[in-house]
Amino acid sequence: MAEVEAGGDEGRCVRLNAKRAQELLADVDTVLFDCDGVLWRGETAVSGAPETLTALRARGKRLGFITNNSSKTREAYAEKLRRLGFGGPTGPGAGSEVFGTAYCTALYLRQRLTGLPTPKAYVLGSVALATELEAVGVSCVGVGPEPLQGDGPSAWLDEPLEPDVRAVVVGFDPHFSYMKLTKAVRYLQQPGCLLVGTNMDNRLPLENGRFIAGTGCLVRAVEMAAQRQADVIGKPSRFIFDCVSQEYGINPERTIMVGDRLDTDILLGVTCGLKTILTLTGVSTLRDVKSNQESDCLSKKKMVPDFYVDSIADLLPALQG
Repeated sequence: MAEVEAGGDEGRCVRLNAKRAQELLADVDTVLFDCDGVLWRGETAVSGAPETLTALRARGKRLGFITNNSSKTREAYAEKLRRLGFGGPTGPGAGSEVFGTAYCTALYLRQRLTGLPTPKAYVLGSVALATELEAVGVSCVGVGPEPLQGDGPSAWLDEPLEPDVRAVVVGFDPHFSYMKLTKAVRYLQQPGCLLVGTNMDNRLPLENGRFIAGTGCLVRAVEMAAQRQADVIGKPSRFIFDCVSQEYGINPERTIMVGDRLDTDILLGVTCGLKTILTLTGVSTLRDVKSNQESDCLSKKKMVPDFYVDSIADLLPALQG
């Protein structure tokens, strides 16, 4: 789409050329990145992205990675960053730059379930999500396949439940099943049981323009069946930014949020007072931006970035020389 079509209200969504990028980065201490669709697609790094992050580190910029993906621990994400050439710390504190929804969900439950002697969660999600929860003292049940048991609904409802489950946590779960949905609803009928969703992303981008259904599809299924609204941890929820801010001591005015989704990355940045950059290597397009700019809906008008780039590699000219 031609550049002229990207401009809009109050000069927002301007192409970030080298001169503008130099001026922007001169006033910035911290750059926060989404990962999927920004740094990589699946297991392939976006061309030029590793070099861009290396150059940012060399300029003394503090980097953080905010991902809605709950399928990896902080340490596993840090290993992927290093493996794909993005660098980062090693050793015991290797995951300190990563703020994933698995880790931040654990922080949330630690706050909400504090004081309980043996907090337990029914987890529709990955081993990584359970690992992060268990690291803060929340034991987990439900991870892995759970096929239907018995001949029909009565038998499904007779399946025993674990005692002392205080939360149902819904993350990315390739083993999501009707049996899990049924158990989740039964737990949520118990007084005081929390419903927590790691994120509401409707799809996860992969290589070659492909995608799979995202965690939000699973959260919505549980919400509808339980007639409950989940506490959502990931972008655009402010909670995940608060996790970063508490550990990093961020000054929002000197921080950039870079992402590929208007409804998560850019909305989080706008809500939290950050400068925002949309990269066109992932989900959202300039056509989506234009639609939001022209919308009569105030919430959609918020989902417009300050700047856009075709790829974060477009920042390289401003960082070289």
